[in-house]
Amino acid sequence: MMHNKNITYSTGEFARHFGIKKDTLFYYDKIGLFSPAGIKNNGYRYYTASQIVPFRTLLSFRRLNLSIKTLRDYFQDPSPAKLSAISTQQLEKLKAEMEKLAQIQNHLTQISESLQEALNAECEKAQIRQLLPTYLICSKQMDDSQETSEQQWEEAQDSFILSSDLSGITRIHSIIAESDLKSGNFDHIHCLYAESSISTEHLREGGAYAVYYHKGPYKNVKFAYRKMLSQIEALGYVPIGDAYEEYLIAETATKKEEEYITKIMVRIQRI
Repeated sequence: MMHNKNITYSTGEFARHFGIKKDTLFYYDKIGLFSPAGIKNNGYRYYTASQIVPFRTLLSFRRLNLSIKTLRDYFQDPSPAKLSAISTQQLEKLKAEMEKLAQIQNHLTQISESLQEALNAECEKAQIRQLLPTYLICSKQMDDSQETSEQQWEEAQDSFILSSDLSGITRIHSIIAESDLKSGNFDHIHCLYAESSISTEHLREGGAYAVYYHKGPYKNVKFAYRKMLSQIEALGYVPIGDAYEEYLIAETATKKEEEYITKIMVRIQRI
């Protein structure tokens, strides 16, 4: 592209042309990234029209989060091969960032939907619903003690998040084994789980489920199980399979245990 080399710009004029501060130009000159065309007899720096396109390119690259070193190396000796390598590298970084943002968006959506579900829930009443199959990421099985303490649950959660490379804002839930459900050992957690958007080896089957919302401290959930099972029987059903606990409102949302809402889901069939 041809430019009128007789046209020159002061530092202020050149900066205003791109909507940046003069200090940015001074800094780029200092680190050897972009320098003025020359210095006039009066000591003032000046830029030329032929520098507009290269500087606009530089600013565009900066918006791509390229490092100063990468930009300096490229503009010192630009080439198609270097530009291709930079583009490929940035595309890979962008892809990773987009995947991370999508995960965060998904987690925040789950939190928002869970809170809305909790606030609209009809508590202490078994409801029959058709649930879709859902893939799960499950932790290793917890010990066979009669009761899972809060400390054991917290330690298992921390280990699960770290070993499964889950985000710290991932919602972690619990599974009560079918055997414990039948024996009335509602305080024993079989394992922890998180829902997955991709296929895994663990699938919570779809079908008819009894869904029960309990409001109050978690220590009282064992009583909620007894009420739920009694109501399920009265409706003409029996539970089959494991029970799934989701903590819709817990300590991260409120300091008042009486405001906790725990959702219990168990697959059912007609008696």
